[in-house]
Amino acid sequence: MVTLLESTDESWLRTSTDIQPNLDLYPRLGFPIEGEQAARPLAVSLHGSFESYFKDRPSPFQEGAADQEGAPDALAEADAGEAEEPVLGTIEESPESSRLIVIGSSEFLDDPVLELSAALSADRYLLNLQFLQNAVDWSVEDQDLLSIRSRGSYTRLLEPMEKSEQSFWEVLNYGLALVAVVVIGVVWNVRQRGEAPMPLVGLESGEGA
Repeated sequence: MVTLLESTDESWLRTSTDIQPNLDLYPRLGFPIEGEQAARPLAVSLHGSFESYFKDRPSPFQEGAADQEGAPDALAEADAGEAEEPVLGTIEESPESSRLIVIGSSEFLDDPVLELSAALSADRYLLNLQFLQNAVDWSVEDQDLLSIRSRGSYTRLLEPMEKSEQSFWEVLNYGLALVAVVVIGVVWNVRQRGEAPMPLVGLESGEGA
């Protein structure tokens, strides 16, 4: 099992389903701190063979067939002319190539959460959607598409520089831009002077106004 997402060390567990913060009673966080604060997994991935819930239990398809056998005679007569569908078997165990991703909650994909995230930052909400896309790619073993998408998935931050370094690169950029403009102007002027004048057709043929 691989942990994909986990909470911070300051998180805790609550039994209440009330998600409305109360800043009057709890001005710091809006919620009371309950129990032990520790990091807890929020999303995990598993790879391998998984046993079916119905491995040692009756098949749900067989239970449906049994319910139909006890139906009223009128319903049985109505279905008598139809061909009986075969009862599907139960897959007791998945293959070794099976992949499973378990996410603690689907609220991170709700529209209110995405709208709130978009209001707080310009593109943070896109990370939730990208996480879901990567999860789908991984679950269907599309590693090539996953590597292409994740290659440019994060913002590449610049290393911090001193004021002197910032001034140096700023002057260098302006200097290079100015030199490029001067070079373009000189080249254009030289080409203009080197162009031969266009002969007039009327003067070459001896015609005059």
